[in-house]
Amino acid sequence: MAYNNNNNIISYRQKCMDFGVQTNMFLLTRLDKKEVEKVVLEQMGILGGSGWLYKRINKNMRNGNFDPFFLKEHCQLFSWRESFFDSHFPEDSWSTVEADQYGDEEDYFSWDDPFTRFITIPVQLTHHFHTVIALATAKVEPELQWLKSQVYFANDEILGNEAESKYKIETMISDLNEPEFVVPEGSSVGHSLKDHYDQVNLTFSDVAHIVVEVFQKGPKKLEELAIKTILKNHLYIKQLPEAIQKKIVHGMYAVKDNTPKNITDEEK
Repeated sequence: MAYNNNNNIISYRQKCMDFGVQTNMFLLTRLDKKEVEKVVLEQMGILGGSGWLYKRINKNMRNGNFDPFFLKEHCQLFSWRESFFDSHFPEDSWSTVEADQYGDEEDYFSWDDPFTRFITIPVQLTHHFHTVIALATAKVEPELQWLKSQVYFANDEILGNEAESKYKIETMISDLNEPEFVVPEGSSVGHSLKDHYDQVNLTFSDVAHIVVEVFQKGPKKLEELAIKTILKNHLYIKQLPEAIQKKIVHGMYAVKDNTPKNITDEEK
């Protein structure tokens, strides 16, 4: 144990976090603007070179918004960021510590534990990716290079769950393949698939868009393609028919609608 200036015991968890935060603060003073700009341009390249679309998706990810008309592009950028994170912060070059609700406060999470990655990495890829870039590209002297393997990343299980459910294609597919009702091992309380989607703030229309994206077997509806073009070209939405305006805001699908024809038979 260690003590602070007020003679209070500082937990091991707190010491790990304090050291990591101080390391981050130092590395952020070594920001390399040119390298940061290069990473931003790489992300724009993933999206066809569109600065507008990059800003839209980046903002959506920071705010946890689901964007049904650019679902594919969100997943592409999330996947690219995941690869960027793993290549710049391999193995135990980063750490996180648990909040009180996760158990013994003297423990800290291991970087290769699936739960650790689940509650940490998606949050960093969406809410704090500007900081991830800055830390990854910071320029330090050779003798201080070891500090770049002592980075601390905060975690949040709720935000991590939401980010993966909205932007990670593998998680979307896994969620859709879940049974209608799940009782976790060792628990007497279960939850439905609808409970999960409610928890991550996905509406019926949002989930329908995911189904169409994941199990698509033919072209999307012309109406949906037209809306995407309208958004891309920044056309004045208030001049459009009211029905189209509503779909731009709420998505293409409603409970009363017929099953989309352009998905595989098993998913209808």
